[in-house]
Amino acid sequence: MPSCEICGRIIKGRGREMTVEGVSLIVCSTCASRIQPQDSPESPNPRSTHVHQRPRRVDMRRGPRPRHALTSGSVRPRPRPKPRPVTLDDMVLVENYADIIRRARQASGMTQEELAQRIGEKFSTMQAIEAGRLKPTKKAIRGLERELRISLLEPITPVPIKTVKDLESRGPTLGDVVRVKRKKRN
Repeated sequence: MPSCEICGRIIKGRGREMTVEGVSLIVCSTCASRIQPQDSPESPNPRSTHVHQRPRRVDMRRGPRPRHALTSGSVRPRPRPKPRPVTLDDMVLVENYADIIRRARQASGMTQEELAQRIGEKFSTMQAIEAGRLKPTKKAIRGLERELRISLLEPITPVPIKTVKDLESRGPTLGDVVRVKRKKRN
């Protein structure tokens, strides 16, 4: 992994290539936010931000780092954000999870003890989940879905938003009737 040529920290991701006092450096996002590009009109004195330059490290097996066409502190265009995949955080446990688990376990011919061992849970925990006294953890949900070939999660449905038309049909509200007295300022 590359390291920042200013502070020496390991850079997560690609890093940013900037030109500081005529030297092209690969820096982390923290150092990049502190340094203004030399050719920007906001910076009256390009040497006002003094940065200690470290010599470029050359990996003898690979040779020097390639120079990119984008230099002198220019900003690379950000890629469009990819649609976020549906995660467990975007899902909610179905209401009748205990019945679904019990039926699927009985249909597969497993005992509670066998199922608990296969998903890595305690027997008592499996009993409580199947009785509906305990909600399964994310780990247990994944294991149950894998072993029993069932789905225990459903996507979170958006809450319908009341429109102005819905509110107008009900008549005046408290906000329509109340008069607010305000304090006079001295």
